[in-house]
Amino acid sequence: MVSMLAPHAAAASASLPVEARPEAAQLRALRGVFVAIDSIRSTLDLDVEEALLYLGIGYLNTERIQQIGVRGYIAATNISSVADFMNLPRETARRKIRRLIQLGLVESNRGVVIADITRWFSFVDQIPLAARADAERR
Repeated sequence: MVSMLAPHAAAASASLPVEARPEAAQLRALRGVFVAIDSIRSTLDLDVEEALLYLGIGYLNTERIQQIGVRGYIAATNISSVADFMNLPRETARRKIRRLIQLGLVESNRGVVIADITRWFSFVDQIPLAARADAERR
């Protein structure tokens, strides 16, 4: 079996119970990410790529929030920025974003913006980012 940890960390974690090992926390967090994406996908009737685009657009819309620490202020982004951020061909991003607009999840007015940022945050809150950060600190 290949260890996900540095050799000294792998040796130290070998003496821990399986559920207490850092890699177990990482795997639980990763499973949580998949569960959260599936929740977004099934709740909003999206394919996986559309669900990831929905998250990516919201992330780009909220970069200003991350800089100033205030929830509620969002800024539109453009399709090219979304495509670059998601590492997708622009035409694929444009086509998928058009579907998100048709579903009412994204609005297009001087760029693209999440239509209901509170709902977007409720999905983001399902992603176990804190668990992953805790695992990385160990």
